Amino acid sequence: MERPFENRTAMVTGAGKNIGKAIALGFAAGGANVVVCDYNADAAEQTAQEIRALAAEAMVAVCDVRERDRIFAFVAKAREKFGGIDYLVNNAGGSAGLLKKLTRFVDAEPQTLDFVIDVNLKGAMHCTQAVLPGMIAQRYGKIISISSIAAVCGLDDRVDYAAAKAGLIGMTKALAIEVGEYNVCVNCISPGAISRGGKDHGHMTFLGEDGRCGKPQDIADTALFLARQDYITGENIVVDGGRSLGPGAH
Repeated sequence: MERPFENRTAMVTGAGKNIGKAIALGFAAGGANVVVCDYNADAAEQTAQEIRALAAEAMVAVCDVRERDRIFAFVAKAREKFGGIDYLVNNAGGSAGLLKKLTRFVDAEPQTLDFVIDVNLKGAMHCTQAVLPGMIAQRYGKIISISSIAAVCGLDDRVDYAAAKAGLIGMTKALAIEVGEYNVCVNCISPGAISRGGKDHGHMTFLGEDGRCGKPQDIADTALFLARQDYITGENIVVDGGRSLGPGAH
């Protein structure tokens, strides 16, 4: 069985379920040690158990990506345990819907704006700054952030979310320029509608044809592809089944 990530270590945020879990398990199946980051301790431990069942090592890091000091502490612990971090996937995020506060932008509360920006953008910045010195020192690393087609096409009631996810794309491109000389590749993935928890968001119609929602594995496959590449950097890859091409005939 091919194990392209043997003797490497991946850190995946939001790895307790859905896209993050699929990515974490994909790294483990490829032979990597995995740092399982999630604010939900039970979900993180469940993912870690499944990783160990794949004959890979797992370290659980229960934290909120907004907690900068805690993130840096877990990265330091991971370096001690595994010797370094080779792959970072900034997957943790979410809209104001997590707070049940989806609104038109004109009505958005400042606290909600702070939450959305901090979880989706600043959290990724914290994690990236935590792993980057080690990647630069070892002259190897892959940083993959999960954005959204909301950043590409916009999405009503989620102006703050779209802005934060667009920030990830800008961060990706600028950082790729800075760290390319150290053999560190930085890329972004923008998913469309993805099924979660066994339920999807319904049927889509685009380009005159019916389309399905994507699955977490569709995004995981893209992330793992990027993790194996050394000549792709500064890119935002849209994985949405063509949804962003525009509405088709109904």
